[in-house]
Amino acid sequence: MKYFWILFFSLLIHFNLTAEALLIPPLLEGPDIELTMQKGQLELAGGSSPSFGYNGNYLGPTLRFTRGQSADVKVLNKLGEETTLHWHGMHIPAEFDGGPHQVISKGDLWNPRFLINQNAATLWYHPHLMGSTAEHVYKGLAGMVIIEDEFSKSLPIPHNYGIDDIPLILQDRRLNRGGKFEYAPGMHDIMNGYTGNVLLVNGQIEPDFKIEGGLIRFRILNGSNSSLMRIRFDDGRNFRVIASDGGFLPESVEMNELIMSPGERFEILVDFSKAGGSQILADLYGSSSFKALQISSEGKKAAAFNPGSTNRPFSIKGESNAKTKRQFLMETRGMRGFSINGRTMDMKRIDFAALRGETEIWTVKNVRQGMMNVVHSFHVHDVQFRILDINGTPPPPHLSGPKDTVLLMPGDTVRIALVFEDYQGIYMYHCHFLEHEDNGMMGQFEVVP
Repeated sequence: MKYFWILFFSLLIHFNLTAEALLIPPLLEGPDIELTMQKGQLELAGGSSPSFGYNGNYLGPTLRFTRGQSADVKVLNKLGEETTLHWHGMHIPAEFDGGPHQVISKGDLWNPRFLINQNAATLWYHPHLMGSTAEHVYKGLAGMVIIEDEFSKSLPIPHNYGIDDIPLILQDRRLNRGGKFEYAPGMHDIMNGYTGNVLLVNGQIEPDFKIEGGLIRFRILNGSNSSLMRIRFDDGRNFRVIASDGGFLPESVEMNELIMSPGERFEILVDFSKAGGSQILADLYGSSSFKALQISSEGKKAAAFNPGSTNRPFSIKGESNAKTKRQFLMETRGMRGFSINGRTMDMKRIDFAALRGETEIWTVKNVRQGMMNVVHSFHVHDVQFRILDINGTPPPPHLSGPKDTVLLMPGDTVRIALVFEDYQGIYMYHCHFLEHEDNGMMGQFEVVP
C-alpha cells in the first residue's frame, strides 16, 4: 500500500505542477565565507516540509575560490543538534576536513582556515556526522564549491555564473500524500538506498530554464542519498564532457548520456544555438525516469567551442612503480550492515597508515554475496585519484581524469592510483551511498610523515 501511494502522489505532482524558473544558488566569493546551518521549510507540490539549509531553507550557496587563496570560513550551527561540514573533493588539512571527527555542536561556530591548493574543479560540501550523514543531507544540507585557476580562467568556455555556467544539484526525494518528505528508512531502504518519487533540481521539481542560445556549461552533481542516475537529453542530443570530480579531463569527450553515482560530478558543454525546447532526463537505476529540467532556447547565439581547448593532462607520479598496494573488499552483510575488509566503521580504530608523499595502488572490489547484489561506490577524502582500470580494462575517456568517487556495480573490481601530499592526519574512505556509509561501510586512515 505504501508504494501505491508513492506512485499515486508522483502522478498527482506531474499533472498539477506549475513550472517555475530554475533557481540558481547564490554565489559567495572567497576567501572569506560565512555559513549558518539552520532549520527551514521547503515548499513542494502544495506541501511544506521541515528542512535544513545553509543561509536559507534548503541547500546552500555556491562557494567560489581561486587557487592560492587562503580561505577563512565561519560555520555557525543553529540546527539545534550537532553536525559537521565536510569539503568533498578538497585537498585540505585533516583538522579541517569536516569528517566525523570535526563535530560542530549545536550553537557552536567552527572556523576552518586552509589554503586553496588544487586545480580548478567542481566540488561540494555536505555533513559527515557519524551515523547521521544520510539524514542531514536528505533534509537539505548540501552546496557546490567552484575552484578556479589561471588555466580555467583562460579557456574559451562559459564562465558567467547563473547565465551560461549553471550548477545543477540533482536529488530524488520521497513525498507522501500531504506533499511532505521525511527521512524514515526501513531495512529495504538501507540495503538498496532511500530512493524517491520526485526529483529535485536545485530544490525544485521540474523547473524551467530559458536561455538566449549558444553554448551552456552545466556543472552536474548527483547529490542524492543513494540513487544511481543516468543523465541524458530527451532528444538524444550529444554533449561534450570536459571535467569530472576533480577537474578537467585529459581530453574532452562527446557523449549522449552519463551514469552518475551519489557524490559524483561532471561538467558538460551543450549547444543550444538552434531555437527550441529540450529536457534533461534522469533515469534512476532500477526505478523511475524523471524530467529534471525543461530548457527553452531562443536560438539567438551561436555556439563556439574548440574540442581540444580544455584538455588538461592528469597522472599520478610514480604510479608505474608504486611499492604500497592495498585491497578493499566492500561486502554487503544483510541484517549485519556493510563492511570493508570485514570491518565496520569504528571511530577508535585507525585501519592503516599511509606515508605522506608515497604513491599507492588500491584495488577495490564490490564483493558478490549470494543473492545480495548491491551497488556501491568508493570515495576517498583529501585527494583526487586516477582510475587505472575497471575489471582489467582501462577506464573510458570520461573517467580518465581526476576522481574522488568511483562507481562499483556488483562484482566490479577497480584499481586506482593516489598519493597523499602536503598534509598528515586522519582521513576517511567509504561508500558514498549514504545509507551504506551510515551503516558501517567506512574506514579511516592516517597520513604520517
